[in-house]
Amino acid sequence: MSSKQLIQDAVRGEILDDDLTRKKYSTDASIFEVTPDVIVKPKDLEDLKSVVRRVAQLKSEGQNISITPRAAGTCMSGGSLTESIVLDMTAHFGGIHELDQTHKRISVGIGAYYRDIEHKTLAHGLLFPPYTSSKDLCAIGGMIGNNASGEKSLRYGATTNWVRSVHVVLGDGNEYEFGPLTVNQLEHKKSLQTHEGYIYREVTKLLDDNNQLLEHARPQVRKNAAGYALWRLWNKQRTEFNMAKLFVGSQGTLGVATGAVLNLIEAPKSTRMIVVVIDSLSHLAEALKIILAKRPEGLEVYDKHTYELAKLYYPEDAARTSMSEGNEMVLFAQFAEHTEDQTDHNAKICLNVLSQKGFTVKYIDSEEEAGSYWKIRRASYGMLKDHAHGARAVPFIEDTIVDTEHYGEFVASLEAILSDYDMTYTYAGHIGDGSIRLIPLVDMQAEGAAEKIFDLGRRVYDLTFAFGGSMSVDHNDGLIRSPFLETMYGSDIMRLFEKIKQIFDPLNIFNPGKKVGSNLHYSIAHVSKTNNPVVT
Repeated sequence: MSSKQLIQDAVRGEILDDDLTRKKYSTDASIFEVTPDVIVKPKDLEDLKSVVRRVAQLKSEGQNISITPRAAGTCMSGGSLTESIVLDMTAHFGGIHELDQTHKRISVGIGAYYRDIEHKTLAHGLLFPPYTSSKDLCAIGGMIGNNASGEKSLRYGATTNWVRSVHVVLGDGNEYEFGPLTVNQLEHKKSLQTHEGYIYREVTKLLDDNNQLLEHARPQVRKNAAGYALWRLWNKQRTEFNMAKLFVGSQGTLGVATGAVLNLIEAPKSTRMIVVVIDSLSHLAEALKIILAKRPEGLEVYDKHTYELAKLYYPEDAARTSMSEGNEMVLFAQFAEHTEDQTDHNAKICLNVLSQKGFTVKYIDSEEEAGSYWKIRRASYGMLKDHAHGARAVPFIEDTIVDTEHYGEFVASLEAILSDYDMTYTYAGHIGDGSIRLIPLVDMQAEGAAEKIFDLGRRVYDLTFAFGGSMSVDHNDGLIRSPFLETMYGSDIMRLFEKIKQIFDPLNIFNPGKKVGSNLHYSIAHVSKTNNPVVT
């Protein structure tokens, strides 16, 4: 019996299993293709709760069935792909609700698109700052599921820093709100003889019993999306506990989020850019140290390969950014404050220090020129896709992060590994955090292409771990990196991740095979063999 037949009397919303729709939902922005059995668009909260309860009942009776929430389908790790039931949360959970200007907060449905949230917040001079380069395409559910961030993350951090609370339907089919709690409020939650009380008791016990182990394994990087965020639930002073931080970055493996309250900032009114030439990777760490000391809003990089493509695809922008010509890479730092005087003051101090240290640096006073640097940086992946004749731009090692002190040495070692594979590639990134967006071209129809991808991935991840970094900054684990989580964290931390999954999802109905319970052979078998990117 099909999943549709098993659940159709529990669903009031749309339920689809035609071949065209199943094909559409078989891909996201990752390298994988997994065809779902059925797509459900829950009509409202009660409909969603009904679906979860039915699936839990069927799973307890021995049916091989599960549910995977999906928002806009822009995930680059395969997090929204399943052979069972896809829950499309954009159809009926996309509402944008109250905007609280006093406290700078906005309440949104999990399926709301970032572009619509931004349109409403900017009308009031406010901004949800951890937006990604896909902000015109992505939905808030994906940002929360992956703990996404973008070009402002250097100052403002990732999504987790800006999610105040989330509403989630758990495995018992009920919706709960998880948000900030004082110590006394937490003790009250733990005293409840309910499913919610059980969750709080078990999670806090796991944290207390394994405090030293967790601290030893805490990733020593500015951002991390790998594994479950057990390090974030308590604030530094241990005066506030927020379970919402666990759901951010969990890729829908612990429950189905329905909505969130987001914190906002006042949008900066003035920006200024400086551009720094890096003619040798050995000079990179020093330039980064100087710039970071002046607290830019963003610090980006693109390499010589990106610039060569820009000369083909964006010749006018390449002409405006001629400082890139013949150099290993360029850094550009954007300063932003609420007054033009303060912004320009910070930018000029940074420029002077860099100049005194012998760097070639330019103060950009043209919005058009600054825009060209941004355009080339943001278009790096797209240009590589357009350049992919007989191959495909394949994101699988595009989400690493290391401490900026080691960035130049890391990139040099990375290029040495890549030289073994004869690949065209570009790398760019939010370098102020130490992250890098490296995307190679691969002939996906060649014999052993999938195995080659995972072999290279393993080598790059091992290098990243050797530098004390993480294999995922923003794009999370999904099908591509979940098989390597134990290598990153060790078996003891993996057992804790498995325990967290068991606490929230003992029947394993929520997005199985991601985070825990992954299978490398399954991932390899579901790598798409096409050289033509599939548009979802």
